[in-house]
Amino acid sequence: MSCEPDPHPGSQAPGAAFQRPLQAGRALLRGILQLLYPPVCPGCSAPLGENPDPLCPDCLRRMERADPAAVASCLARLPVSTLDAAFALWVFDRGGRLQQIQHRIKYGNRPGLGEAIGRLMGSALATSPLTAAGFTAVVPVPLHRTRLLERGYNQSRALAAGLAGQARLPLCETLLIRSRATRSQTRLSRHRRWENVSGAFAVRDPESVRDGHFLLVDDVLTTGATATSAAGALKAAGARFVALATLGLARS
Repeated sequence: MSCEPDPHPGSQAPGAAFQRPLQAGRALLRGILQLLYPPVCPGCSAPLGENPDPLCPDCLRRMERADPAAVASCLARLPVSTLDAAFALWVFDRGGRLQQIQHRIKYGNRPGLGEAIGRLMGSALATSPLTAAGFTAVVPVPLHRTRLLERGYNQSRALAAGLAGQARLPLCETLLIRSRATRSQTRLSRHRRWENVSGAFAVRDPESVRDGHFLLVDDVLTTGATATSAAGALKAAGARFVALATLGLARS
C-alpha cells in the first residue's frame, strides 16, 4: 500500500540543492544547543548524559506497564464496538511522570520526543499478540486543520511515525481526516466526549481502505470516544480490522 506517493517521480524536489547545507546548519545548531542545554529526561528532568533512550532508567523502571487484560476490559465497556483490539504501553498516572511526558509531547512542541517514545511503543508492540494482525498501515488520529495550525504539529502523528518506523510498517498520515472541528476532550464529561467526536472523522480514499488492517495511534486511551469514532470511519469505508495503540491507558 502506497501512502505517500512521490508527486514527481524521477525528478529532483524543488530547492533540493539547498537542502544539504540547510540540514548541516540544523545539525550544527542542534549540537550547540545540546552543549548549552544538555538533554534531560522529560519524565523527571534528570540529566540523560550519554543515555540513548528518551527516558532515564529510573522513569522506565517506575512507570507502570499497562496490563493487556485491563486494556481489553476498557474495550469491552465501550458502548460502540468499532475497535477490534487495543494496546497501551503504560498506565496513565494523572499528575505523575507519564502525564509530564505526554504534556511535553502534546503541548511542549516536542515532536522529536514523540517519535522517540513511538519507537518504544513499536518495540513493545513487537512482543504483543497484535503483531499477528498483519497491519496494512499505521494511521495517526488526525487533528482538525485549525487545531493543527494552532499547535503546529500533531502529537499522534509523531508517535505513529516512531512506531511505524520501528515496526517497519507504512505510515498513512493523510488517509484519515478530521472532517469537522471539535472541542478539547480534556474537560468534558464521558457522555459529552462521545457527542463531541461523533461523526468527526472521514476517509479520503475509501478504495485504499477496503479489506485493510489498520493500527490507529493516539496518545491516551480514556473513554475511547475519539478512537471509536476514528475506527468507525475506517470500518465504514471497508476496513476489515482496526486496532488502537496508545502511549497510556487511563485508569477507569
